[in-house]
Amino acid sequence: MADKFCPNCGTALIAKHVGGRERGVCSACNHVRFGRFSLAAGGLLVHEGRVLLVQRGEEPGQGRWTLPGGYVEEDETPDVAAAREVFEETGLRVRATNLLAVRHTLREADQNSYYVFETVLEGPTEIKVDGIETVQAGFFALEEFDSIGDVAGLSRWMVERYAPNSGLRRVLNADQIKPLSGHQWSLFGVTE
Repeated sequence: MADKFCPNCGTALIAKHVGGRERGVCSACNHVRFGRFSLAAGGLLVHEGRVLLVQRGEEPGQGRWTLPGGYVEEDETPDVAAAREVFEETGLRVRATNLLAVRHTLREADQNSYYVFETVLEGPTEIKVDGIETVQAGFFALEEFDSIGDVAGLSRWMVERYAPNSGLRRVLNADQIKPLSGHQWSLFGVTE
């Protein structure tokens, strides 16, 4: 067991068979440690035939050009996180429209899922970077990728396969499938 204490109450975890395998379980509050997971989201924005890329100023991937993106906060949905990350990294206001891809990475200590959303511009195109997390940003044609430096594999792959208005669309007025609990939720799926 990687974790030794309950994240809810601090009691030591004990090994117990739950859900088909041995897991850490809190003897006080019965919290089950299912693993370490993180979610991240990014936005693919095309403006006048060119794709928005940012150059990372920090690790992981310092110096690499990517689609803007980052971790999903505990109080937001992935589509909202994608729009927030685009704004934080470039100053551009966007709205996530379609889910284009999900990349899942299984690592030794944790797992990470990364959602890539098509985004649409909802304001001016003036880019502002903080010079720390993002050192440069701009709109680039696919043909320019090799001349700007190291472009992340997933970002290049997404741009090479991108078709406008493709992917899973946001499902609106889906009250019949609203989750039993949760104050925020979003659904992307095949729509008519």
